[in-house]
Amino acid sequence: MGLDRRGGEGVAEVLARLAGQDVSAEIFREVKPATLPVLRYLPECIGEALLVDADLAAAIAELDGALAWRQSSAYSDQVLGTGFMDNYGWCEIIGDDGFFAGDDFRLGLLLLGPERHYRDHYHPAPELYWNLTGPSDWKRGAGGFATKEAGATVWHEPYRMHATKTGARPLFTLWCWTRDTATPARLAGG
Repeated sequence: MGLDRRGGEGVAEVLARLAGQDVSAEIFREVKPATLPVLRYLPECIGEALLVDADLAAAIAELDGALAWRQSSAYSDQVLGTGFMDNYGWCEIIGDDGFFAGDDFRLGLLLLGPERHYRDHYHPAPELYWNLTGPSDWKRGAGGFATKEAGATVWHEPYRMHATKTGARPLFTLWCWTRDTATPARLAGG
């Protein structure tokens, strides 16, 4: 995976935990595919992801139609703004809803449409994002937003408040929770 050539905060932890996961053919499980409106952006995002990691983008393209795309049950347009739910979705490759169960480890994809604000939230799981598209804006803690380009990694320590904004283009990112994965994300003030 091209992530091993990226370096950056949290990457070594993710790669070490990933190496310890059983992803053998014997434990592969089918998932019931599910789609969401946000997937209208997937073809263009896969095209852009080719520039970050061609092998990963090709593998994701092969999985198109086989992934179980989901949304967090605590989220709604009333909470996150009109149109958010039509522009948001995630899936797991490793984890409770993925092809492999994972050992207190989740790895998947997040797709967030243009002009969206995934507002402040937190969780006990340490989290890494590897942006396959860009630019997008990221905030950690009480600081301001910083722009991250395609190929950048973003690391969040456990319980660290963080948020994401997209501009004119959607965000497509690989995400990973490395431990303490049973507790879902909570929105600030929620």
